[in-house]
Amino acid sequence: MSNNNLHKPISKYLIHNGMKSHYIDWSGTGPTALLVHGGMRTSRSFDAMARVLHKNAHVLALDLIGHGDSTWNENGYTWKHRSEDVYNFITHGNLNKVCGIGHSMGAVAIALCAEKKPERFEKLILMEPVMKATADSQEMMASRFERPRRTYKNLEELKEVLQNHPVTKNWASEVIEDVVQHETFINHDNRVDIKWSPATNSRPERESDHMDLKPVLENIAVPILLVIGGSRTSEFEEAFSLAEKVTNIETVVISDTGHNMYMERPQAVAEVARKFLQSDKVPKII
Repeated sequence: MSNNNLHKPISKYLIHNGMKSHYIDWSGTGPTALLVHGGMRTSRSFDAMARVLHKNAHVLALDLIGHGDSTWNENGYTWKHRSEDVYNFITHGNLNKVCGIGHSMGAVAIALCAEKKPERFEKLILMEPVMKATADSQEMMASRFERPRRTYKNLEELKEVLQNHPVTKNWASEVIEDVVQHETFINHDNRVDIKWSPATNSRPERESDHMDLKPVLENIAVPILLVIGGSRTSEFEEAFSLAEKVTNIETVVISDTGHNMYMERPQAVAEVARKFLQSDKVPKII
């Protein structure tokens, strides 16, 4: 058995403002790497990546409020609230010189936080951040989440669904196992459910919660690495264009992946993160 599999992360809580932020401490030596997930995911979606990255960094994976084992509120899930989640964790955890590593919504939360509190951050790795949230895109997302929430008879059914769904079947087998074992709970109907609150996608908050990430990234001085899935390059033309104009921003494409590249090729993304953290040259495509 490899040392990766023997390493056991520690589940911890940080209490602040009457709420609890749950996080996974993977320990490790080197710079502090704070991993922040996207919507409908938790800190445990990073497990496979963290098993590699903790060899070169002190890895902390956060559950945003409304996800995982952090507090689930009935509201308070705007972009501003997300960035405050990150800031509260960093300040109450007394973290400095942080390398913020976020995916999708979590990448936006890190970027917004870094713009407001740049002194706390050393570098940013943003995996397919939402570049713009308009009225139309927010309406589309809100309507998508008004469908009935899917639950599962048991863990075996969930695993089978993940192994065969057009999107999740591309996840690494260890990632599917991590999701099944650590991102689930038994709900009040005695069904297997995923650890995120339906309130995180409520229509009332989404309708007026618009955001443009481009000027935010332009205001951040620390080095930024934008990570894009190989099948999604056409959707991130603005990001590539920005990297050509702004000297502290660079990009890397993770080939043979989609939006959840860190769950499809976790070792490759961990290696990219290691290189960036250690100021080694990161290839344009890997």
